[in-house]
Amino acid sequence: MILRAALVATVMGLMAPHALAQSVYGCIDLAGRHSLPSVEGADGVFFHVDPDLMMHHPFSAETAEDMAALSRALASRGTTLIYAPLPTKALAMPDHLPQAARDHGYDATLAATVYLEMIRDLTRQGVIAVDARGALRSGRDAPPSFFAADPRMTADGARRAAVAIAGAITATPSYVDMPRSRFATQSAGMVSLPSQTRSMLQRHCTVTLPDVTTESFVTMRLDAGAPGSNAIFAAAARGSGIALLGTDYAGEPAINLAGFLAEATGLDVIQYAVPEGGAYAAISSYMTSRAFQDQPPAYLVWANPMFHGLADRGDQPMAELIAAAGGDCRIALPVIPGRAPGSITADLRGLDPGRDYTLFLDADGQAARVARFDFGGPDGTLRSRSIHRHPDQIPTGRFYMPMSGLWAGGAISVDITLDAGLGFNPRVTACVV
Repeated sequence: MILRAALVATVMGLMAPHALAQSVYGCIDLAGRHSLPSVEGADGVFFHVDPDLMMHHPFSAETAEDMAALSRALASRGTTLIYAPLPTKALAMPDHLPQAARDHGYDATLAATVYLEMIRDLTRQGVIAVDARGALRSGRDAPPSFFAADPRMTADGARRAAVAIAGAITATPSYVDMPRSRFATQSAGMVSLPSQTRSMLQRHCTVTLPDVTTESFVTMRLDAGAPGSNAIFAAAARGSGIALLGTDYAGEPAINLAGFLAEATGLDVIQYAVPEGGAYAAISSYMTSRAFQDQPPAYLVWANPMFHGLADRGDQPMAELIAAAGGDCRIALPVIPGRAPGSITADLRGLDPGRDYTLFLDADGQAARVARFDFGGPDGTLRSRSIHRHPDQIPTGRFYMPMSGLWAGGAISVDITLDAGLGFNPRVTACVV
């Protein structure tokens, strides 16, 4: 009994600091089984169990190779890819993590090592990758790079991220000969941003959580002429400027990432962000657009939160970007009306079954968000594949579908149906990849 009592006392002593720890904001069951499991750190900084306390986010060797293929395809059109994998809040603000994070198994040093290994894998493949974790790293005595009760970057974080991305751009050989302008940034006052995350956390806390408040900024061109534009298809950034693509994680206009990047590089920046759009919503809208095809930018910056896996949706999204970047989609295919009303059927028998192709569909201006491809095999069987665009991304009516993994002898036809129908002159071509 004495030994048992001693063991119980020892265990209780080890648990005491954690068990007796009090929430500054009166929060209860933050890490429980609800829609947003979280932990409360120092200075009212909240971390989500997923993704903040996940130490490994999938990034395979095959994904690095695909990124290299995308980089080469863009380079063939005169565009330099800059990949900026944005870190989790825990990677950027480890000094704010509570003991509860370690209880969940989170090791800040190991997580940083995994992130840096991803950067090294991309660099070895020839992809320009930005160490955004290093740029956004902020201790307790520095302005935070992320909002306390929201997963988005602050304006201070955006400024540091812009400097890191600009460093990668200005180090490229082509930057030396770029026509540049002068930009200046000024404060536009304090703003409070709406935050669903903060509202969800507040349900578990009795004391009011920190507001999602930031000083907002505006960047203007100092040279004569019109001010720079942040519109996604602005002509000013084509050919000699920067396209900055991502999510609201870094795309909130008030934090001014695009403006800081313009100021740091002297180049026009267009920015397009799709809230909760994952890795591909913004970049697929831009790269399948006629604006990109007609005049691609000098630099394409893909600011992707690292927890959005590039292979989470199979091989189609990356294959689409590679085909769109290369622009080698010149093999026109015969098209006839399809079996279903409003569909078309393309004859694939003229393609070499020993080569890899990606099909390109141009719906002639129809704002379609879903495209279904029903491939017909030589034995009469059918295999269906679909592309679904995010509800909030700009629909271009242009889709790329890889033909890999079908039949050994290749498909002989494909029937294509869109949710918005087809225009008067739809085209189907094969891209050589």
